Amino acid sequence: QAPPKSGTGLQEPAVVELKDGRLMMLSRTDQGSQFRSYSSDGGITWSPAEPSNIISPVSPCSIERMPSTGDLVLVWNDHSDVADAYRGKRTPLHVAISRDEGQTWEQRKTIEDDPAGWYCYTAIDFAPDAVLLGYCAGNPKVGHLNLTAITRVDIDWLYGPGE
Repeated sequence: QAPPKSGTGLQEPAVVELKDGRLMMLSRTDQGSQFRSYSSDGGITWSPAEPSNIISPVSPCSIERMPSTGDLVLVWNDHSDVADAYRGKRTPLHVAISRDEGQTWEQRKTIEDDPAGWYCYTAIDFAPDAVLLGYCAGNPKVGHLNLTAITRVDIDWLYGPGE
């Protein structure tokens, strides 16, 4: 169920299976964060969606479990401490990991940070020593979703010192 004050509702969910067998869903909203909901019955029913600590504009996130570590990988437009130039935009693009099944996110790293850029709809895949990200990108000159970007992130870099 959408937040009562939302004009957009819950949109473009990202779902991942947790180690305890539950499903966790993150959905974009116009409420300043991704909203989180859980299912214990394979997605038939869901808990009421609540704000998460994943601060973002009205933009989807992507989440996957990293095979080599079992940790969760999140890619999103992190607006937890952005300058005014970024407010409401699908930039900057960050990646982070969770070692506690999505309760907290650490090792936040910047993938893209052009204030005029536009980054979203990320596909996540894994190589033995890297996370592979494919996403829509753009800017005012070419259009917001007119480019496809592919980025390879070394797992060692992802787990290295945060920003």
